[in-house]
Amino acid sequence: MKFALLGYKIAYSLSPVIHELISQSPMDYSIIDIAPEKLNEAIPKTFEHLSGFNVTIPHKQTIMDHCKILDHVAEKIGAVNTVDIRNGIWKGYNTDYLGFIRSIKENIPDYISYHPVIIGYGGVARAVAFGLKKLGFKAITVQGGEQKSERDEFINSMYSTLNMNVFDLLPKIPRLWINCTPIGGAKIPEIPDSFIDLDKEDYLFDLNYAPYPTHLELKAKEQKIPTLNGMKMLIYQAIEAQKIWLDDEQYTDVNSIIHSIAHINTVS
Repeated sequence: MKFALLGYKIAYSLSPVIHELISQSPMDYSIIDIAPEKLNEAIPKTFEHLSGFNVTIPHKQTIMDHCKILDHVAEKIGAVNTVDIRNGIWKGYNTDYLGFIRSIKENIPDYISYHPVIIGYGGVARAVAFGLKKLGFKAITVQGGEQKSERDEFINSMYSTLNMNVFDLLPKIPRLWINCTPIGGAKIPEIPDSFIDLDKEDYLFDLNYAPYPTHLELKAKEQKIPTLNGMKMLIYQAIEAQKIWLDDEQYTDVNSIIHSIAHINTVS
């Protein structure tokens, strides 16, 4: 069986290593790096020998158009990060929200005391919003991005699909900042001065996982802000993907996986 990760400019990805560590055996898992404008012509030839694949930036929403079947949660979120292929039929799932929920519960025990602030509005932001709803949040703030039409569409989907209130303002209560953009990670290490307005009571969850810690985490730590990065979320969503592909629940020591890969110098 062959698997892969679909994305663009993702040579730094640790997914092949992580999937082997989860399965505890050699796994045929490759990187498929395709620019957005080339995706349609690459399908189906590039994927015809695969049993499934993961999806990352920037294809999590566009890949939905190529799935014959959508899991009801993926359809509600409006983004797919895992595709299962059986008898040539693509079924799209979203395991990002499961990884997000588990990361929050295990690392931020008092999470409900924060007000969530999502930075970005792409595919992973949609999974995060769904996860926040499942965690009991009824209101979020959305920031970042320059494409007003895309931002408005994201906000409208939060109202209509999740029945969540979306604010532009930043409440004075402690905020849980959730960075759903590549800024501050391996792809875009430079952080604009106006990107994030951290306060001393806040918490930062940067969904980037490379470098480890991320550039945005290091900036927050200078202000003594507690942080969490996307490494555990990445592992958890990969575990859920393997359950789908292999119809099997793998026992996984997540901390041992992190220890095994933390030394990899993904960014100079």
